[in-house]
Amino acid sequence: MLNLLRHIVQKVNAAGDLKNTFQVLVEQTCQAMQADICSVYLVDDEQKHLNLVASQGLNKAIIGKASLTLEQGIVGQVYQKEEFINTDDASSHEAFHPLANSGEEGAKAFLGVPLIHHRQVLGVLVLQQFSRRKFTEEDISFLITLSAQLAGIIVNAENRANISEAIKSSTYAEFNVVAAIPGIAIASGWVVTAPGILEKIPDRPCSDIDAEIQTLRQALKKARQEFRDMRKNLEHELPKQQLALFGAFEAMLSHNSLGRKIERRITRDQIWAPAALRHTIEESVQQFYELEDDYLQERAADVLDLGRRVLSHLQKHKLRKKTYTKNIILIAENLTSAMIAEVPPSRLKGIISLQGSTTSHAAIVARSMGIPALMGIRDCPLDLLENRQLVLDGYGKKLLVSPSRKVITEFRTRQAKEELFLGKISQSSGRRVHTKTKDGHKIQLLLNVSPFDTYHLENSIRVDGVGLYRTEYLFMQSKSFPGEQEQYEEYRKVLAAFPNQPVVLRTLDAGGDKHLPYFPIKEDNPFLGWRGIRISLDHPEIFITQLRAMLRANIDHGNLHISLPMISTLNEIDQSMDLLHQVYDEIRFEEGVTKKRLPFPKVGAVIEVPSAVYLIRQIVKRVDFISIGSNDLTQYLFATDRNNTRVSYLYNAFHPAILLAFSEICDAAHQAKTPVHICGEIAGNPLATILLLAMGMNAFSMNIRTVPKIRQIVRSFTYKDANKVLSKVLSLETSFEVQSYLKKVMEQHKLIELVNPAPKET
Repeated sequence: MLNLLRHIVQKVNAAGDLKNTFQVLVEQTCQAMQADICSVYLVDDEQKHLNLVASQGLNKAIIGKASLTLEQGIVGQVYQKEEFINTDDASSHEAFHPLANSGEEGAKAFLGVPLIHHRQVLGVLVLQQFSRRKFTEEDISFLITLSAQLAGIIVNAENRANISEAIKSSTYAEFNVVAAIPGIAIASGWVVTAPGILEKIPDRPCSDIDAEIQTLRQALKKARQEFRDMRKNLEHELPKQQLALFGAFEAMLSHNSLGRKIERRITRDQIWAPAALRHTIEESVQQFYELEDDYLQERAADVLDLGRRVLSHLQKHKLRKKTYTKNIILIAENLTSAMIAEVPPSRLKGIISLQGSTTSHAAIVARSMGIPALMGIRDCPLDLLENRQLVLDGYGKKLLVSPSRKVITEFRTRQAKEELFLGKISQSSGRRVHTKTKDGHKIQLLLNVSPFDTYHLENSIRVDGVGLYRTEYLFMQSKSFPGEQEQYEEYRKVLAAFPNQPVVLRTLDAGGDKHLPYFPIKEDNPFLGWRGIRISLDHPEIFITQLRAMLRANIDHGNLHISLPMISTLNEIDQSMDLLHQVYDEIRFEEGVTKKRLPFPKVGAVIEVPSAVYLIRQIVKRVDFISIGSNDLTQYLFATDRNNTRVSYLYNAFHPAILLAFSEICDAAHQAKTPVHICGEIAGNPLATILLLAMGMNAFSMNIRTVPKIRQIVRSFTYKDANKVLSKVLSLETSFEVQSYLKKVMEQHKLIELVNPAPKET
């Protein structure tokens, strides 16, 4: 049955347009199940009907015309109950309702299963037989399995049809995404694929091994030069840490890395260079894929990209000379940083990767360049986005394909407002502005910063410091664990950029979806495994080196704060503090510095694990501040991987459950007079500001682009008004109710434009 299932899916997948997809589906299923009739009914959400869109065995004249209401007939029952119905005598079923002029008169056996995709019922797949037949459990299992696989294909075919229709009409096609880098981009889509079709290279014997090796070396040399050119093109756009990525790619193409392996295969197997290249790259890629980790699989995409580039030179085909005469949004199945580097920065307005997450190298480069991005778009036909007018909404996490002029105008207006906000930040860089409510309640607005962001720090004077410095990215961009001096120089730079302001350096937060290429961690459940403070305490030599670098960097600055990630037990805090005191005493002795020149840093715990919420009253007695990691806390409370498209609908920081957790944390911290910081996406979400303010959070840590919005909202409320809103919100039961109510509040205070609602045609 498995081969039969695979055969049907392949046939349907290759059908082409929407009409053929349905026709192939019913023909193949009818034949496979040896049924007299096979039909597909799809839901029309606007008309509230189940339309007959395809059938093998029914009167062809009614296909596309006949329909049932959502409650009508046995088909309607399958839709309503979202489960199969199997009967050997359909006419005796209580919901029996024959279609007029259908040709199904006299049909006895009936088996219907729902077509469900991402929790949405798309329609019903039906088998019928004129003779009495009770479909077996094997038949039912087969049809359910088939429908589960076909649902995604149907959605993809429908999306292709919707895009084609959008191009012809004034409507637009819309796609939601898993993750996004905030911002708005409006430009034409430019789809890229890696050069060279490595997978198609045949194994061909080689008669002259020396000549083949020489050809390979020339190809590798040309590919290395490409990455040197890319590095040069972006030397004024990216910091040194990020530019080093292209140096790493260049190193991989050296003789001592891939080159030697390929040459050995040429000599050993006596095959030509392209085939040796293919085998070597496939072997490396397979090793990454077998780790079953999203981050490392993204590294496999980089390796595959390198192989294809070398192949293009081996085949003596120059890479297509691209002339970018207009602004573009760069799109790929799995976008790599090398693809981004080929586009002139002035022309690149946004990036879209159908796969990947915000931890991919492509996302890291985009964030460094201040470019909005969409990562993880499901059911999107890549090829149809080429040269189409697109709107990339990084705030609403949406892609609009072929929008009308009116929609584009509305987004351009929002885009202009964003640029105005950023312009105000630059214009006021010479003065510091405090953020207070109408009744004088002060809030600190802090930045989320990574090593590759530090070259933008000259634009950050209007904030109150750094609330989250992600040290793990320094580790991720290195070829090995960075040494004490390397870390010291990086930390000292960011501490110096914010004199007399707090700078919170988070200790190494590796693991989960943030992996170190030189320190692989293979786990079945990485988010529930070895990560954050657990790694640091298990490897004190790594932890102590980092703490030494932090403390040395703080000499004569005195603004260092340290946060400990992934705290789940009190013992983790106690052990960390013991090591920190040990290192502090050593540094003071070695450097001969006084407490005035090197004060003991303030230490905070990142609350992102449910156990820490229940231990909060003990935790606040041990630390100087609390930092709520809203992204992971939301993920863990709902047992939801936020990068997984199948369950991303559960990930919502506005749910009453997470808001109650926030409130519990703040109450305990206030009783102990311990400051509370909030970081993560919700900290920079204007819709959440009033709630976080009312809970008594002292500092909000966010991306620099959102600072002006949050400042304006804080200044528009009194602390008393905010508490009234919070009291109402905590009485609500769903995230939808919470967000709807908050939008009404924003409208009443004429702040709704700061929320960035998706514009709609009227």
